[in-house]
Amino acid sequence: MTHVFDEATAVTALDTDAHTVRATTHPAYNNMVGPFGGITAATIVSALQKHPDALGDPLALTVNYVAPIAEGHWDLTLVPVRTNRTNQHWTFTIDQQDRTVATGTAVFGIRRDTWTDTEPAAPQAPDSDSVEAVDFPTSSHGRGTMRSASSSAG
Repeated sequence: MTHVFDEATAVTALDTDAHTVRATTHPAYNNMVGPFGGITAATIVSALQKHPDALGDPLALTVNYVAPIAEGHWDLTLVPVRTNRTNQHWTFTIDQQDRTVATGTAVFGIRRDTWTDTEPAAPQAPDSDSVEAVDFPTSSHGRGTMRSASSSAG
């Protein structure tokens, strides 16, 4: 059994290289003037992930809704703009009834192993009350106590 979300985000390739795909609005995700923006965005990401040239995982998506998407089918044209070793930039347009209803960009990427850092531990130090106070004349004199302790690097 197919989940309603899978039905709503399904696309069909309209050309052999999958640069243009067709999606259809789903009544379960309709708002007053068309589909909710989130299901449209999810359909775009799904189409990009299924594209044979897609590299890595989705990292960012911007959708510019320029007109309401009407109930029915709409065509999504995907254009890979640039592919590097670890990231890939896409542009896309959504056309319906011979007009553009949305445009946008997406970034995909591969998460590579990278450096890590371990939080440093505080150095061994004696209790402040066991260290002799030092006279240190400053403008804030009298507002605190200066104590100096040395430690051996270990």
